Amino acid sequence: MSRNKEPITMDPVDQVVADWARQRPDLDASPIAIFGRIRRIADLAAGGLRGYLAPYGLTPGEFDLLCNLRRAGRPYRKTPSELAASALVTSGALTGRLDALERAGLIRRRDHRADRRVSYAELTAAGRKLIDQVLEGHLAREQSLLAGLDEAGRKDIERALALLEHAIREAGPR
Repeated sequence: MSRNKEPITMDPVDQVVADWARQRPDLDASPIAIFGRIRRIADLAAGGLRGYLAPYGLTPGEFDLLCNLRRAGRPYRKTPSELAASALVTSGALTGRLDALERAGLIRRRDHRADRRVSYAELTAAGRKLIDQVLEGHLAREQSLLAGLDEAGRKDIERALALLEHAIREAGPR
């Protein structure tokens, strides 16, 4: 990833690893260089996303649900269990988000015609218009965050993160 414009200098994560090397040379603290950076990047990205979404009256969780429904294609609806599975949230968290989006007029809940046990969350016209607008700005914002990386560097990071995710999944919970 050295193809990018500026050399990378020692950062706080490097300092933590160096401190542990001095204080506990018997331990390999190198995983902190990966997981510490992932946490820092996730925190930075989440804070930026919250700030971006606030003027639209959305939380990241609500944004995720609107995106989820929009990606589903016409008629832009899914069951709560489908949403919970793809959003990786509990049914309680999902219900709260759906309630807020329904109060805002961005989704509506619909019952299944033939099976009263099944319901759907569905984008309203206002919800679709909002998510299309917010998504365009969000993707432009993320593009600008990656502007310091060339295409090859971005692909390297994508591959490395995919490999890391796979390795962690294979290792399983511990």
